Amino acid sequence: MSLLPLLAGLLLAAMLLTSLVSLLRHHQHPWRILERALGSASLLAIIGVIGIVPASLWWAPWLLTLLLAAGVVVACRRLLTQAPPAQPSRRQATALAAPSRSNLITEGLLYLGLLVIALAAG
Repeated sequence: MSLLPLLAGLLLAAMLLTSLVSLLRHHQHPWRILERALGSASLLAIIGVIGIVPASLWWAPWLLTLLLAAGVVVACRRLLTQAPPAQPSRRQATALAAPSRSNLITEGLLYLGLLVIALAAG
């Protein structure tokens, strides 16, 4: 049972890193960049609210936050300076398509809910 928080933290970190790799590697629609940034920020908030990071690894959430900010900057720079692929693969076409509004609204509401919980907890 004592490994459960560590496994949950590793799973959340893996989900976050997957999103970061996507931001760093693929040309994406601007709304998809926002969706990934909000989703990753929500994962960081969950990691912080649950408190699964040991005190000796206090720097790990800050490192993930820095990586998230760098991923968003790289994705936005790519969006502004490079043209999307002319004949995208199926994966690239998915990344270039706008996400559904319901997904974006859900991510935003989840992030706001976690922000309210964090502010209420002090």
